[in-house]
Amino acid sequence: MTLTLGIFGTGVMGQRHIRGLGRLRQVGRLRYELAGICDILPANAQKGVALAEELLGQRPQVFDSFEAMKRGLRQLDAILITTAPNTHADLGITAMQENVHVIVEKPIGLTVKQGWRLVDAADANNCKLAVAENYRRDPINRLARALLDAGVIGQPYLAVQSSSGSGESVIITPWRHLRRSCGISIDMGVHYTDMLEYFMGPVESVVGMGAVVDKQRRGSDGTMHPADAEDLTAGTLRFKSGAIGSWLLNMAGRGAGHFSRVIYGAGGSLSIPGDRTGRPLQLAQRRGGQDTTVPADELLALAPDFKLEPTTAALFGGERLASYELPWTDIDAGLLAIEHDDFVSAILEDRQPEVSGEGGLRDLAVMYGLLESERLGRIIHVEELISGAVSGYQDEIE
Repeated sequence: MTLTLGIFGTGVMGQRHIRGLGRLRQVGRLRYELAGICDILPANAQKGVALAEELLGQRPQVFDSFEAMKRGLRQLDAILITTAPNTHADLGITAMQENVHVIVEKPIGLTVKQGWRLVDAADANNCKLAVAENYRRDPINRLARALLDAGVIGQPYLAVQSSSGSGESVIITPWRHLRRSCGISIDMGVHYTDMLEYFMGPVESVVGMGAVVDKQRRGSDGTMHPADAEDLTAGTLRFKSGAIGSWLLNMAGRGAGHFSRVIYGAGGSLSIPGDRTGRPLQLAQRRGGQDTTVPADELLALAPDFKLEPTTAALFGGERLASYELPWTDIDAGLLAIEHDDFVSAILEDRQPEVSGEGGLRDLAVMYGLLESERLGRIIHVEELISGAVSGYQDEIE
């Protein structure tokens, strides 16, 4: 069965998603017809149309609103929202009130309260709501999860997520540096909070700090853009399991850059490479009081039941991968393709998407916890954030 899809927002992210649909078509697993496109910038809409025609073999119609798209198409089953986070709630709710399923780019909304509006609308209208979290779809991250589940490092007690880079330039688009439309630490950070919960289970509490290092950002043409959103966050997490997480996200990093994601257990450590690199995991096991590095070609044997689902295997070249080499654009498009394949399956099988609205809410709540914590000067429980009991920072930007 083929579903009819509309896309709202065909700038950088929307075009990346169209490339993802193109990858699904290449491997014979596309179950969408991209019928409509909407963008407030006509040039972006036309770029989306041209790319869809090139990669999907069809030319979607252009509309100026959801209402026009719903009236103009014979059928509309689902929409993808890639606009700025502060627009997600209103657009998604409008769609779900018309019984149209929604997949929304992360973060789910500008604030937890806005995210709840989407979740409640999905429940009220019996619609599927998916949040587009692509990093967890990486085959290497899938293998890492399988190895952790197999107990290769024993009981995990510490997870480190630390990175620095990007400098003083605009990251992708200027709105990502403004609190009123999300802020770069939130926009990027939800990726990593999602990964930490994917590997370690639910975060229970958080304490942290944030800072605005660059109050202006330089665009690719030299234009200076205002920036008032935190580009540095640091903190500590406590997982429900009792494990601790160490957090650093420096989106203003000069000089020595780094990326580190390491999980430590009673029986060793698992170092997980940067997402979308295809590089192998690094496993060290504690044997007889000594650390022993496990060769990369022996990792799969430690997870005998590990197998990528069919769409991922088709896109990345095999069911059991410990590494891969592909152009970055193909990797990125492939991971977005997997998101869409899961979303379609959720609709057709009447199940929750892998990253549901509730999952997206948790990712956002943990990130805001780092900033709300500094305001209150104390550790914050994630349930306080999800329930809305703690929301001072978010209330200001709403």
